[in-house]
Formats: sequence, structure tokens, C-alpha cells
Amino acid sequence: MSKLVCKKCILDSDIPGITINKETGLCHFCEIYAPLSSREKTEYLTKIEELFEEHRGKGDYDVIYALSGGKDSSYTLYKLKKDYPFLKVLAVQFDNEFISEGAIKNAKKMCEITGSDYFQLTMEKEILCDTFRKAADSYDAFPRFAKYRASDICNICIAIIKQKLIEQAIIRKAPFIVFAFTAGQSPNPIINLSANFIQWSRNLFEKQLQKIGVDDRDEQFIIKNEVIKQIGGIAPSILHPLCLWEYSEDKVLDTLLKIGWEQPGINDSNSTNCTLNAFACYNHLEKYGFHPYAFDIAGLVRSGEMSREEGIEKISQELSRPLIEEAAKKLQVEIKIIENNKLKKF
Repeated sequence: MSKLVCKKCILDSDIPGITINKETGLCHFCEIYAPLSSREKTEYLTKIEELFEEHRGKGDYDVIYALSGGKDSSYTLYKLKKDYPFLKVLAVQFDNEFISEGAIKNAKKMCEITGSDYFQLTMEKEILCDTFRKAADSYDAFPRFAKYRASDICNICIAIIKQKLIEQAIIRKAPFIVFAFTAGQSPNPIINLSANFIQWSRNLFEKQLQKIGVDDRDEQFIIKNEVIKQIGGIAPSILHPLCLWEYSEDKVLDTLLKIGWEQPGINDSNSTNCTLNAFACYNHLEKYGFHPYAFDIAGLVRSGEMSREEGIEKISQELSRPLIEEAAKKLQVEIKIIENNKLKKF
């Protein structure tokens, strides 16, 4: 049967689990999609401001912020502090050994511009590379939906960041954790955590690590059990304000470049901060046959933050062979020839 492509987003019937309704021409996600209205966005923003006012000053920091140094996280930090200048923010950048020098420079610059404190989360290079290598070698380590959202390597990296940001929030008694997720990436602007949920997510990630052959008995990647015991009556909440703001890549870049953020010079259509991303995409394509950014880009198209033409172009752009080869060498893994975004065996 020939491939069908959703007429609204970019998902197609070759992706496992995706079906296109022949009558409507839409995928399941587009058929049920209901964007937040302007009134709902305003109500959420009002609620977030009320939460900030209510809980400010109660901990060492008001916000633990996930700062990659890429465009979206840099822009979100800038606008967050512009809209709520009273917030005391600790911006955490995870150095996964593949963060570009430009991204580190941009992250530190954004902290200077916004008056935020900068903290670089580091781990042992050999342990990180071994973990990413095992993620690359794994198959179906994550549930199907997670596999739609990111590559196995990125899922591991993102999970580490989430675990350690929650850990920092508990230790520093910060009531909020903020991520730079767009409306296409997260439909939930406010996520209230609980001690039980945090314990559950910690145990789940530990099992996922064990599934790929990683035993994190020293709790380098997962939240330390001793830290979870420190949670008082209220656990930190996760906020996604970017999904409530007007968004376009051009607007984000224009704003950042005017205030001194610099293009990092990475030849990667999907990342402005990580040199491992191209290899992670290559590895995902090799194992599963579809692009790991397909679902997120479809979400951006569906929510109107990106045109369908831009989405198709983004998903079709050729992966950077030099970046793939550089990461493969660092991870000590072999790669196959890749041409025109398609894999060719030697």
C-alpha cells in the first residue's frame, strides 16, 4: 500500500502506529487536536503569575531552569525574566560532553543578560559516552510514544535532565521548574508533581536504564532516594510558559540576535546546541525507519507555529555527515554510509 501523508501535519502511514483517515486525509492526532484558545492561554498565564507571586522567596531560588543554550531555551529565559523580573532563577545547563562551545557561551551570556545564576551539571565523560553508546545499541528501550518524541539517545539525555532538575528543585527548595517546550511539544502549561509521582518516575527511569544495560547504583542519573525523602508538604511544579506565548522560529532568532546571542555554527537543522543530535537522529532512522523529530515537528505544524512546508523541509533535510562521524568516533561505534537522509550499507 502506498504511503499516505496527513494533509494537515507531516505524519505519514509509514510511521508505526500512525494511520491516515482516507476520508478526511488527517492523522488521528490532527482529528482530535484542540488548541488552547486565547482566553485559555490568558487564564494559564494569569495562574502562572499568581503562582510566582504566591511562592516567590520561599526557597533558595524561585525557579530551576533548563538552559541548553539553544534558541528556544535562551529565548524563554529572556522572556521569563523580562515578564517576571522578580524571579530568582538558577539556570542549569547539562554538559553531556556533546554541548557545543557556542552553546555554553550563549548560556552564560543569557544568564548575564537576565541576572540569573548559572550552574553547569557535569558527569564523568566515560560513563556518559558508555550510556549513550548503550542507548544507540538498544532497541525498543522506551514505550512507543516516547520513541515518537525523540531518539533513544535523546530520551536518555532528556530523562537525566528532568531527574536532576527535580533533584535540584528539592534540594534548593525551589517551587518551580521551567522548560522551554513549545505548544507543539507540550499541551500542558502547568504540571503539579507529588512525592509519589517523583518516586515513580525515578523508579521507571532506573528500569529503563537497566533495560539498556546501565546500572545506576550511584544515582548519578536518577534522583537520589535520600533527596526524595526531603520533599515537604508540596512538591515542585513544572511550568511550560513558552507554549502559551506567541511563537515563531524567525521571531525567536531575531530577538536573540539583537541582544547578543550568537548562532552556534552547528550544521544541524534540529539542534542549535548539541553535536550528538545528528548521530542520534541517524541511529533512530537506522533502527526504526522514521525521523525522531517527526512527531514534534508535526505538533509545531498542527499548532500553527510552523508551516506544513517548513515542517516537511525540516524533516527532509540531510543529516550532517561530519557531525555523525564525529559523534560516532567519540562514542567508539561504527556507522553505515548515509546519503540523502537514507542509509546505505557498505
